Amino acid sequence: MLESILIPVISLGDIAFVLGLCIVFVSKKFYVQEDPLLSTVIDLLPGANCGGCGYPSCSQFAAALVEKKDPSMVCPFGGPEIAQKIGSVLGIQMSETEPLVCTVRCHGTDNVAKVTANYHGIKDCWTVKIAFHGTKICPYGCLGLGSCISACDYGALSLKDGIINVNPDRCTGCGLCVDACPQQVLEMQPREPWKYYVACSSKDKGALTMKYCEVGCIGCKKCEKICPTDAIKVENFCATIDQEKCSACGLCAEVCPTNSIVLTKDSRIIKES
Repeated sequence: MLESILIPVISLGDIAFVLGLCIVFVSKKFYVQEDPLLSTVIDLLPGANCGGCGYPSCSQFAAALVEKKDPSMVCPFGGPEIAQKIGSVLGIQMSETEPLVCTVRCHGTDNVAKVTANYHGIKDCWTVKIAFHGTKICPYGCLGLGSCISACDYGALSLKDGIINVNPDRCTGCGLCVDACPQQVLEMQPREPWKYYVACSSKDKGALTMKYCEVGCIGCKKCEKICPTDAIKVENFCATIDQEKCSACGLCAEVCPTNSIVLTKDSRIIKES
């Protein structure tokens, strides 16, 4: 009876011992020396794995950065402080990055933008755009079904009054929401200092724009004419503002007849409650 128990136990013990030796041998034989710089850079990165850098994870971005030592490879989430620390570790001068925040180039809420039909199907902007060309008469505005919300891993986006709102306290500036928007109404803007931008993406003539939205840009060029820094250009019946030239004087917003020009911090941005 005792032998019938001991023999299997000893046999299993021998097998485990041999397998253990094999594991030790393989680990020594195929051991890959890890660059200590890589571990240091990984520890410095925020670990958000947001993909804003173009790599699927922070560790892969760190590996590429250590290998290439490219000063332009900067973590958009980490900002200049982390970039400087990484630059010190790698012995290079990292490029300065400007913190960004998502803005919505559409203010066509339910009470000012006319709709073609009430939609109660799948909450996906791409589906509605392909199948129905949207639910609003305006072919350029926010569809308000939240494909960008699904793409955001940080809860920075929410839906209110039919269009997207941005919480800057949660926005990392990764830009994944921009890629998820079929209408291209989401745009990354400098976080600070706050500047003015046009919260409209229409490319139709003013008379047509006014028929389907009360706050759309009508291309009147009043803002372009009054801008003291030549930061505003009207193309395809819609104004755009060069953020590098904008002095945030506010004259453009004052003369805009449809109130489609807003200060970034006062746009479709909400604060943490």
